[in-house]
Order: sequence, then C-alpha cells, then structure tokens
Amino acid sequence: MQGADSVEVRKSDSLVAADWPPYHWLEHPEIQPIVDDFWEAKYDEDDLAIYNRFLEILSLSKSGLNGDEIGRKLHINNVRKYIKGSKKSFLTHLRAEHDRLGSPSPGYKWLPLRLKPRGTPDKDWIQVPTEIRNFGDILSVLSQLEPSEESYQVMGRFGCASRELLQQERTNHFGFVLGTLLGDAGKGLRSERRFPSMKVSLVLSKAKKNSARFGDFASFCVNSALGLRMHRIKDAPASNKRYSKSDCFQWIAPVSPLFAWIFQVMMGLKRGEKTTYDQLRADWILASPVCFRIHFLQGLAESDGWVNPGRDVVIIVASPNEQLLDKLLTDVGVPHSFEKQMVNIVLLKTAEGLKLPIFNESAHTNNYDRLILMSRAKRFPERSPLPRWFLDQIEDILLKCVNYDQACLEIARRTGFKITNLTVKKYAKAGT
Repeated sequence: MQGADSVEVRKSDSLVAADWPPYHWLEHPEIQPIVDDFWEAKYDEDDLAIYNRFLEILSLSKSGLNGDEIGRKLHINNVRKYIKGSKKSFLTHLRAEHDRLGSPSPGYKWLPLRLKPRGTPDKDWIQVPTEIRNFGDILSVLSQLEPSEESYQVMGRFGCASRELLQQERTNHFGFVLGTLLGDAGKGLRSERRFPSMKVSLVLSKAKKNSARFGDFASFCVNSALGLRMHRIKDAPASNKRYSKSDCFQWIAPVSPLFAWIFQVMMGLKRGEKTTYDQLRADWILASPVCFRIHFLQGLAESDGWVNPGRDVVIIVASPNEQLLDKLLTDVGVPHSFEKQMVNIVLLKTAEGLKLPIFNESAHTNNYDRLILMSRAKRFPERSPLPRWFLDQIEDILLKCVNYDQACLEIARRTGFKITNLTVKKYAKAGT
C-alpha cells in the first residue's frame, strides 16, 4: 500500500503528551506554520489576538507571576484555567494538538473527523493527502479509519459473514459510497469558519421499491468504510419542493470535515460546484483496481440508474460525466452507448450489465432482481410470429397494461421470454 504505512507509523510515533504550560511556544511564537499542517484550517483576527494574549500569559507565568497577578496585570479572568490547559482558544487548542500529533507526513495534512460546537476539533485525527496521486493515497486514508460498531451489527444483511470479511470489503464499500455521492446523496456545506465540513444525507422516495434497501446498504457502506455513523431518521412527509410527491425515507451522516475533503480532493470539486452540473475531476479512479471501479459504478447505478425492460437495457444518468463513464465502462469491457436528452444517459444491454454486475449483489435491490430477470429471459427467433401459447399467456397482461415497459417486465417474469415495448404496444392495440 503506497504511502499508507509511513502515514500510520508517523501518526503512531507522534501521539505523545505535550508539556503544559507550553513555555516552549515562546521560542517559536508564530502560529501560521502550525496552521499550515492542518487541512483547510482557518482563523480570523480575533482568534489571533486571543492566541497572542495567551502567549502574554505564558510569558508572565514563566517570569514567576501567579494567575491572580497575571489577571490583574492583563485585566482578564480565568487565567489559572488557561495556565492549567483546562480552557483553550481555537488556535491554542490547534497548537496543543500539533504538539501531540507532530508534523504530518510529506504531502499530507491533519484532518479532524468531527468538530465540536464553534468548530473546535474533537479528539480523532487522520492524515490526508492534499491531492490524490495514486490509489495508495486512498488506501492510506481508509487504513486510518475503523468501521463503526453499527456496521458490524448489520453486516450479515449484506453478505458479510465475519468481521474479517467486512474489513476485506471496506475499500469496495468506499467505492460504492463514492458512486452514491456522485448520484443521489445530498451534499451540503455546513461550515467554513474553522474547517470546511459537509453534511451527507439520502432522501429516497417511498414510491420506489429500491429505496429502502438501497438506503440501508449505502448507510452500511459509510459506516463500514469511513466509520461515520450514517443512520436512518424519521421519514420525510410529501413536499412540493422535492422531485417526489410521495413520503420519503431519510438517512443522515454526522457533519464531518472528512466529507468536505472527499468532495474537494477525491472528487476534485470546488466550493459552490454541484455534482448535478459539474464534472468529477478524479482521473485516479481510472487507475484504481477493477473491483473498486465496479463498486463505484454500482453506487452510481443504484443512485441514478434503472432497468428498462421494454428496451432490455440498463440506463444510467451520465450528465455531466459522460467522458469518465465512457472510459470506465470501456476499461471493464462493457459495450455501451449514449443518448443525448435533456439529461444525457448511457445504455448497456442487461446481459452485459449482469457481467459486472452493474447493480450490487449484496445490496440486492429491485434493480438487481430486474437485471437478473431480463438478462436471463430468452428471445424468440427474429421475424418469427409469436407462438399462440405465448400470446394466450400474456393476454391478460396486454389487456391490463398501462405502461408498456412494465408489461415487458411482467411478461418476462411469467413466461421466461422477453419482447420489446414496441411489440407489446402492437399486440396490445390489436387486442391479441
């Protein structure tokens, strides 16, 4: 694993207790070199003024003054708490953490996994690269994260029979997460005051049979790969402001700088850009292991894809990442084509989709079941009339069908044969 071992050793060797009061800060009072070791850390003039005031407290304490004397001299309260370290400002806290963690490995920065109120980092830190140079950089980040306990509790539902197997699958789970982030997942920037942090959520229509299983699996993958507790919350009522007019299932993950780093560094998207309109800048995916690429495609397909029984194809929304999808599908050997619409789509035959498979076996959503059904259904010889026994079996379907594509699906399910939506339309109108 390129880069991963050195990052882990560096972190482990650096976790030493800092001396307090930190009189050694007075020898090198500059704060900017410290802040530079943290990914996208920000501070303002007030933060700097408070930090400099703490340096004054240190200087006076070192000269022999006690807390009360320093408080009277500087006209401030709680001096003893500052000297003991029980009260810290943002920059003081950041520098104390730097003393504990040490400098990150070359090309890496420290990133907090969670933030307390007002943007103060919590205790858990990892090192992240400032750019993705190769897949080893991805592995170096995942190796510092641990699956949540919730992921172990539900892993049996998704094909993981042991903790060891879950650990082995974590990289693939992250591929699925990345595809989901490109697709259905809501991604909202929540704060930039201290560290950029993002909220990730899924809001999926109850009117779609895929929603519950897909949402549960995507949540499981976040828990497994990143250790961030994504979980289902109270259902959302129907709203005219949403694409779906039905009630929706909801899942939410904790606000974290890790999501902001994934969005900006792994996915290559700038502040203000949206996955709906702006291309992914992540060529590193093309050089990632085949299994990772397939799971990435699966996350996207489960988010923005479906089986069209009437055309016997899998359709995935391609805009605005047509070039990336073209390369990925070509590299994994799947013939495909594009159609230009208001939102461009990529199409692949169900038989080709099953080879990957394009829908995840462990998630086993309704999409996967339809893929299996349509890809395995047989066709009648070309230009031959449909046999009478077949027409007799589908007569009831043809009389009742409103949606021709759904009729094609039901015909395949009942008979084991597939016909196009144009053929269904022809026989339905003729009344068989």
